[in-house]
Amino acid sequence: MNYEVQSKKRIVWLLLIVLIIMGGLILRSLYIQVFMAGWLKEAAEQQRFRALPIVPRRGAIYDRSGNEFATSIDGECIYGLPAEVGIEITDPEKKQVTDLKDAATLKKIAQIVGGALAMEPVQIEQVLSKRASFVWIKRRASFEEVDKLRKALSWTENAKRIEIHGIEVGQRPRRFYPQTFLGSQLIGIAGIDNQGLEGLEKHYERNLAGVPGSDQAEFDTAGHYIPQGERRYLAPVDGDSLYLTIDQNIQYIVERELEKAVHDTGSKRGMGIVADPRNGEILAIAGYPRFDPNEYSKYPSQSRRNPLVTDMYEPGSTFKVFTAAAALEEGKVSLDSEFFDPGFIVVDDRRIKCWKAGGHGSQTFTEAVENSCNPVFATLALRLGKDTLYKYIKAFGFGTITGIDFPGETPGRLQPFNQVKNVEVANIGFGQGIAVTPIQMVMGVSAIANGGSLLRPYLVKKIVSPGGKVVLENKRQVIREVVSKETSEIMRDLMRSVVTNGSGVRAYLDGLRVAGKTGTAQKVVQGRRGYSQLIASFIGFAPADDPQLVGMVILDEPSCPVKYGGVIAAPVVGGIFRDSLRYLGVKPVFEPQNLDKLNAEEVIVPNLLNRPIAEALAILQKNRVNYRLIGKGSYVYDQVPKPGIKIKRQAKVLIYFDPEEKYQSGKVKLLLPNLQGLSVAKVEQMLSELGLNLKALGNGAATEQQPPAGTVVESGSTINVLFKPGSQK
Repeated sequence: MNYEVQSKKRIVWLLLIVLIIMGGLILRSLYIQVFMAGWLKEAAEQQRFRALPIVPRRGAIYDRSGNEFATSIDGECIYGLPAEVGIEITDPEKKQVTDLKDAATLKKIAQIVGGALAMEPVQIEQVLSKRASFVWIKRRASFEEVDKLRKALSWTENAKRIEIHGIEVGQRPRRFYPQTFLGSQLIGIAGIDNQGLEGLEKHYERNLAGVPGSDQAEFDTAGHYIPQGERRYLAPVDGDSLYLTIDQNIQYIVERELEKAVHDTGSKRGMGIVADPRNGEILAIAGYPRFDPNEYSKYPSQSRRNPLVTDMYEPGSTFKVFTAAAALEEGKVSLDSEFFDPGFIVVDDRRIKCWKAGGHGSQTFTEAVENSCNPVFATLALRLGKDTLYKYIKAFGFGTITGIDFPGETPGRLQPFNQVKNVEVANIGFGQGIAVTPIQMVMGVSAIANGGSLLRPYLVKKIVSPGGKVVLENKRQVIREVVSKETSEIMRDLMRSVVTNGSGVRAYLDGLRVAGKTGTAQKVVQGRRGYSQLIASFIGFAPADDPQLVGMVILDEPSCPVKYGGVIAAPVVGGIFRDSLRYLGVKPVFEPQNLDKLNAEEVIVPNLLNRPIAEALAILQKNRVNYRLIGKGSYVYDQVPKPGIKIKRQAKVLIYFDPEEKYQSGKVKLLLPNLQGLSVAKVEQMLSELGLNLKALGNGAATEQQPPAGTVVESGSTINVLFKPGSQK
């Protein structure tokens, strides 16, 4: 009886165990078939299907008028299929095909491919040995390399046809910059994988990159392609295109003037920017030296930087416009305020010197701005006080980023508020002890020019999808109101007076009413004690009564004899404004009374011989005489015209610092220009600038000249010109 009971129990337990096992198997099968079905299907497809990535075409970059700065073109690439790499030998006589896929074959293939592509065979062998369905051999190959490779992949030997399999040539979009150097530091570069690395290419990577696609084919378990297998094609989505605020023509003008200025002054580098003060659009932004983004690896990384956004510097006297605006807005000064400058100002225990030895003496506030007098602006900063001065500095946007759509912007540097004493306040008043960026300076002056509104600068006007839909459109954005319209109007007049009567006279343009401020800032060089270099700059806008352009030029570490911003930077901005405003269709407005006075006024050439450079320039600026500096040295060696000669106010005096500059094997050789159709005053001005003398016969317009145009003459020669009444060109 006990035996039967135990047997039944064992059967029950055995049945229970079987049921549990069967239930587990059923549940496991249900889990695999239902819950894991998607994953298993995807895993199976990954084993069967192998994808060749298809890179989308990167979005183009255009200027505001649709001129291409960056585009994508089809380029050649070379890749390998490791599972299929081998050599196939076909013997037509024996009708026999032999496949070789051993280690020796792989080494031989690596040598053949490496020889065609000028690559190390070991590197290729390592790539082809990977356990992968697809490997890159060379992502960017030239047409010559592809041609060599195709010839090397198949050949005939002893009547046998030999072919290498598993090495393929494809097409892949690559970045191309049709403008080469133009705008290169702004546009940036894209890498070998078509990804943005610098500049706008990097900042707008998400818009420009697009979405990759793939070309999938079915392979067997051994990794061989199935010719009749299933194919899948996932089309890529091309990237969006950028339309910039940049104007290609103004960009060219800025880069042209920068290049010339850097070479003429021997500067380490030059920077220039032009903006529209009415809306914050950047029309041109450039640095020199520059680089070709199509061959960026051949240039130093420093040439690829955009220092106008990423680098900071002490602004020097150009910062005085903000001290002046704050003092006017707070009622601490008026145009009639009187100052006396003995050449220094004592603040606490420090003596702060004026740039002019002996000082400017008694002067009005207007004259102090024209003279860029340091003690006066130190006085204004102290009148404002630390709290108010810092309030306006921050209101003008210093100490924070402007928000421009470009990577790597720096906010500049302000001294910690609790560490600023009276001496620091005085120094900041004339632009020392504060670090700013050029883009901050341009937007701050734009606020003065446009009536007091600080705007956010931007480089991209709109983003357009491949289908033509506008994805994003930037518009004028006011950050804050900084000063009143009344203060803005006073500052515009003051800055125009700097160009007409003061240190910025070399930026003067007839009829275009340029306003601006010069700056010559001290610079600390790494590894040297104290201030050992200079930065010359000029910032301004035009026309002064209706500003349409704000422009700034910075020349870093010039090595010419005269390094003042008013001498070497102001004429560069003047040249940019002249051609840019002409291109934009802004017509000069000549005030009849001033024009007649300017044309009729004569000035006696002062004696500059053997004078130090600074003293000679002070005399010329005081007499409002235009000049041109030639050569290097510390003292004036010679001048043309000679002292005591009367010349028109618009003519230039040539100042020589080196005898070799004036007498190269005797005298300078000059190509005589065509003077026909010009007035007496214009001919006299042109010849004076060339160091030539005029003998005028008659009145009116030039009809004949002797020697004729195109003749090579020596400096100091006399040119006979016959003038007759009639229309002038």
